[in-house]
Amino acid sequence: MNDPDLAATIEARFTDDLDLAATIQRHPRATLESRRHVSEAGEHALASLRQMAGSLDGKIHVEHTLGEGGMGIVRLATQATMGRHVAVKTLRDGAADVDATLRILREAWVTGALEHPNVVPVYDVAIDARGAPLIVMKRIEGRHWGELLITPDEVRQRFSVDDPLDWHVRTLASVCNAVHFAHSRGILHRDIKPENVMIGAFGEVYVLDWGIAVSLVDDPSGRLPLAWNAHGLAGTPAYMAPEMMADTPAALSPRTDVYLLGAVFYEIFAGAPPHEAGTLHAIIASVMLSNPRFPAGFPAEARRICERAMQRDPANRYASVDELRVAIEEYLRHRGSRKISWEARQSLATLRATLENEPPGEERALAVFNLLGECRFGYRAALSAWPENESARKGLDQALLAVIEHELACGDPGAAATLLREVSAAPPEVPLRVEAAVRARADEDERRKRLEQDFDPSVGTRTRTFVTAIFGVLWIALPLASWYAVARGAIPAHQDAIIAAALFLALGVGLRIWARESISKTALNRRLAATLAVQLGMQIVIASAAWILGISPTQSQTLLILSWALTLALLAVWAERWFAAPAVVSALSLLVAAARPGCLYPLMALDNAVLTYVMVRIWLPRQDVEKLLTRRQEFRQRARRMWLDARAPPQGRAEDE
Repeated sequence: MNDPDLAATIEARFTDDLDLAATIQRHPRATLESRRHVSEAGEHALASLRQMAGSLDGKIHVEHTLGEGGMGIVRLATQATMGRHVAVKTLRDGAADVDATLRILREAWVTGALEHPNVVPVYDVAIDARGAPLIVMKRIEGRHWGELLITPDEVRQRFSVDDPLDWHVRTLASVCNAVHFAHSRGILHRDIKPENVMIGAFGEVYVLDWGIAVSLVDDPSGRLPLAWNAHGLAGTPAYMAPEMMADTPAALSPRTDVYLLGAVFYEIFAGAPPHEAGTLHAIIASVMLSNPRFPAGFPAEARRICERAMQRDPANRYASVDELRVAIEEYLRHRGSRKISWEARQSLATLRATLENEPPGEERALAVFNLLGECRFGYRAALSAWPENESARKGLDQALLAVIEHELACGDPGAAATLLREVSAAPPEVPLRVEAAVRARADEDERRKRLEQDFDPSVGTRTRTFVTAIFGVLWIALPLASWYAVARGAIPAHQDAIIAAALFLALGVGLRIWARESISKTALNRRLAATLAVQLGMQIVIASAAWILGISPTQSQTLLILSWALTLALLAVWAERWFAAPAVVSALSLLVAAARPGCLYPLMALDNAVLTYVMVRIWLPRQDVEKLLTRRQEFRQRARRMWLDARAPPQGRAEDE
């Protein structure tokens, strides 16, 4: 409308044709058809048809009327040769002039040239007794799309869909397929609107009413109307593109149909076509300015598609219908992604509420685990459908970060670090906190590992067994030797006990130096070695104190049994529980030795034998024990064979040989 000459031309057209102006104002959704010039090529095509077309008498049995238009009428009929119902379109009585005849025929010729699943098939064309054409087409049982646009409940029920809007957008994508195919054949529809789309009983989509379609390529046969001859206002004002209102045939192009499809896309969301204004001037202004108003709630991405498809300048629209279809299908994917993301957002809200309100425990941990799984599944599905869905990406990050905070609070930095790898954009402080927590946990684990290793009884068992065996043999032998010496008349002396303890202590120090690597490896080994050194040192102290106090050597040796019983009892408390067994034996030996001093040395040998056996039996590695048991079994079998051979008579041995 910026061009004053163009505005004046349009005003003059409606001033000269008041009926046209009234029609546009009162019925902006009605199709306008201009009277076309009957060319020589068109008359030739009509004449050729009348020569070649035969009669349908006997082949078609007309039953009743399905619908009527301005010039045409459609009746239900039975095609006898195929035994099927068809639709037969013809002219009303009194409307069979050349112009009307060519109009209905050209629509049939255009439709017949477009063999596409979304275009109604034309089976045959004939001439009736009046000389009017008969168009035999597939009978479509269904409803016009325009009726379904205003009845979402019917869409849900008839086609079992949960989202009628999604279904309507997909229907438009099917319409785009048909129109794009028509463009590939050089045909413009020029009257795309929901009322010109039929939806079959099973959801089939058919683009109808190609009555004002034109060809962008020359047709020598004269069957197809040519775009450059399409003078006069034609189309539906409520959807019309600016170049159609301006009546500039040279401006018609596939982008004209792109505009009409964009207008239908607008109606799906807005509930009304873009140019359905109240007055004639408002309608004309809306078409020429092409700046539709978008109601509140109109999706932003759908609005961008509409704005581009309905640009006033055709050069700024989508280059083709197929490009528009791709944009619509991308919108569907994005919309589906947004819907999944919205559902995941509900799980995210529940997750946050659970973390804030539920008390710590197994139930909350399980609920958090399940809700995070729901969020992950939903947001990842949304991102799979549309990788650029920032809302889904942010939602997934928020869910992960919430659980990361939960894991840090619960003292599980490993789980937090694992979840952090999935976060696409974490606040800078979160990785630092997770890293610090992981490092602290690693230090704690290392400390626990060292602590466990320090008290691992399996470390250094062979060394402990070897040292025990050496001391055990000496501990058993020395009391027995003392017993023998006393029996031969020797008198026990404190010096002997002090020297023996000192020698044992020196032996222990030497073995400690020799096996320093193995003994120093764990706290258990170090403490056992220290305990042995303390015990031997205490023996020297006890013997020396007894000597000073004038206590007899026999009583002093009895006190040594007491010190060993106490030491073993303490070892049973803080080192190995099985030290309790030799501790009990030592305690009993102490009581017996106190009552019968003559049994002192045998009891000391017994105590040391029990202690040595228990220590070797417990500390000796299992595989070594198994080897010893195997070798003992082999030795027994070898000894048994030798014994049997020794007892066998010489003759039997000779026969065996």
